[in-house]
Amino acid sequence: MDWKRLLLIGFGWGVGTAFGLALVAGAVLWYTSRPKPPVPPKPWDATAIKAEYDRADTEGNNNAIVVYYTLENTTAFDYRTPDATNVTLTAKLLKQNELSISEESPIIIDYPIFVPAKKRMRVRVHLNYPYPVKQKSSDPNLEERKNYRAGLEKYMSEELGNLDGFDLLDQSSRYEIIFPAGWKHSK
Repeated sequence: MDWKRLLLIGFGWGVGTAFGLALVAGAVLWYTSRPKPPVPPKPWDATAIKAEYDRADTEGNNNAIVVYYTLENTTAFDYRTPDATNVTLTAKLLKQNELSISEESPIIIDYPIFVPAKKRMRVRVHLNYPYPVKQKSSDPNLEERKNYRAGLEKYMSEELGNLDGFDLLDQSSRYEIIFPAGWKHSK
């Protein structure tokens, strides 16, 4: 009789243990296969790459405005954007306090953009907006160029008064590069 009781206890213990392990395995399987909440993207970093206004000028037969900026990489890593993939370049509008993308008058930046770690590089932002005053001579001296650019900056401040610079959003790196409207503060 003793061995039957031990067998019954052993059998009960084994079934109970197997049932408990199956229950734990099922709970682990359920927990690992349930949908995960979406991971929010990291916030935009507006300090990694800083833009500083250099000057405005014109280019081409239509005398389109081009704005020169110096980009400074404050990080320990090279910044590289080979093309406009995952990049949005917008105009910053002052009165509306918003970013704007215009299909009729696109804003274009030169690609590729490459700024080595802790270095500075120059980039150009092209506006599809003509300046009505042509440069007087094809080979202007320094004073003529200075006066022409001062007139251009005054024109931009008056005619493009709502334009408060540009904003580049690089979704790959989550960098926001703020291009200030330096022509408004030039002398």
